[in-house]
Amino acid sequence: MRILRLLAAGVSAGASILVIGFVCADRLAHTVPSPVARIVLPEPSATGSIPAPVKPVAAVKPAPAKIPNGFDTERLNALMRGDPILPTKR
Repeated sequence: MRILRLLAAGVSAGASILVIGFVCADRLAHTVPSPVARIVLPEPSATGSIPAPVKPVAAVKPAPAKIPNGFDTERLNALMRGDPILPTKR
């Protein structure tokens, strides 16, 4: 009986080592290339060897006089003070 326990333990350890060896071999076969090999060269205009094209600058538009969604800070301040919200008479 002693020999069967020894054989069972040996087979178990051997199978574990075999599985670990196969996993290591698979990992080594599918390694990711080093990041040095994947360097992207910059565009020639970024390095200065070719001058970059000049883009025309758009004119600055003036800000609209009133917010189009109708938000009114005076009504908000009145509401926060507790004043009743009454429509303005025109």
